[in-house]
Amino acid sequence: MEKRLFNKLGFETSLLGLGCMRFPQKNGKIDLLETEKLVDACMAGGINYFDTAYVYGDGDSENAVKRTLVERYPRERFYLANKLPMWLIPEGHTPQELLETSLKRTGVTYFDQYLLHNLNQENWEICKKENLVDFIFCKKRRQGAVRNAGFSFHDTPEVLHEILDAADWDFVQLQINYYDWETAQRAKEQYEMVEARGIPCIIMEPVRGGSLASPHPDVVSLLTAAAPKASPASWALRFAGSLPNTAVVLSGMSDMAQVTENLRLFGQFQPLSIAETELLQQAVSILESLPLIPCTGCNYCKGCPKGVRISSAFEAYNSCLRFDQMADLRARIQSCGIADCIECGKCEGHCPQHIAIPKELKRVLACAEAEAIG
Repeated sequence: MEKRLFNKLGFETSLLGLGCMRFPQKNGKIDLLETEKLVDACMAGGINYFDTAYVYGDGDSENAVKRTLVERYPRERFYLANKLPMWLIPEGHTPQELLETSLKRTGVTYFDQYLLHNLNQENWEICKKENLVDFIFCKKRRQGAVRNAGFSFHDTPEVLHEILDAADWDFVQLQINYYDWETAQRAKEQYEMVEARGIPCIIMEPVRGGSLASPHPDVVSLLTAAAPKASPASWALRFAGSLPNTAVVLSGMSDMAQVTENLRLFGQFQPLSIAETELLQQAVSILESLPLIPCTGCNYCKGCPKGVRISSAFEAYNSCLRFDQMADLRARIQSCGIADCIECGKCEGHCPQHIAIPKELKRVLACAEAEAIG
C-alpha cells in the first residue's frame, strides 16, 4: 500500500482510506457480517485510515466501526477520523456531548483526526458563535480525545480563506475530483490554498459520489480507448492520489469488488502522466456539455417535511441522462414524491453542493412528464 508521511500529522497514512458512510446494507441497516469482511480486507491490504461521522447512518456507522474495527483490531493499527456536526448545537446539543457520544459509539478513547463537519458559510457562523475552533484545539492541547484538529469543507475559496486564517490547522478535508477541479466547485483553487500553507489534504468524493464510476458512455469510450483494462473509477482515484499534497484518498467502498480493485490500484500506485491528465480534461468537457444535477448522494438534505426523496430523484435523473435512458425517468422517480415539494427551502441550507433543490426538482419532474408525453 502506498504510504504518505506528513510531519504535521505526526503519522504515516495509507494513501487509500476507507470512508465509512456507505457500508454494505441489508434490509435498510448496515450489514455487519459483510462490513467485517470489507474491513478485514482493508486491514490486510494495508489501509490504516478510517473516516466516520456522528451523523452517518444516524449513528449506525459509528456503531459499525466499533463492532467491525475497534473491537477486533489493536488501536495502534489504525487511525480513526470523526466529525463534529455543529448544526446540531442550536437544537440543544453541546459540543462536549457530541464528542462524548461519538467516542462511546465507536468505543475509542480518542480520535486521531477530529473535524468540524461540512463547513460552509452558514456552519462557520455557528462555529464562531460557539467557539468550536477553541473547543477542538483545547481537546488537542490537553492530549485528550483529539490528536489532530481539522475540518471538512464545502463552499467557495473565499470562505475557505477565512477559515484557514482562524487556526493552525493540522489537516483539511476537501472535495476533490477531476470533474470539480476547475468547474463550479473550484477545487483546484481550494487545494492550492491548503498546499501553500503546508497543510496536508484529505480528499473526499474522489469519484464524486459514484458518478465518475459510471459516467456518460462518451466518457467511458474515451477512457477505455486509452486504457482498456482500467475502470472509470480508477481514473478518478488516480487523479486524486497523484496530487503531491494528498495524505489520504477516501473511498466509500461498499462491496468487496470495489475493495479488491482499489487495493490493487493503490498497492502499485501509478500517478497520472501529462497525457492522461489531458485526457481527463477531455472527459470533463464531455460531462460539462450535459445538464447534470451536481448531487453526490450525501443525503444531508434528508428530513424533507413532505418526505420527498431528493437525492434519489436527482440520482435517477443523472443516471438516465448519463446512460441515454430518459424514457425510464418517470418510472424511476415515481416513488420519490417530487410533486409533493412545497418549495420551503429547508433542504437547500444543508446541501454541500449548493443546489437550488426545489428548482431542480421541478426540472426533473418536467423532464419526466415531457418524456412520458413524447
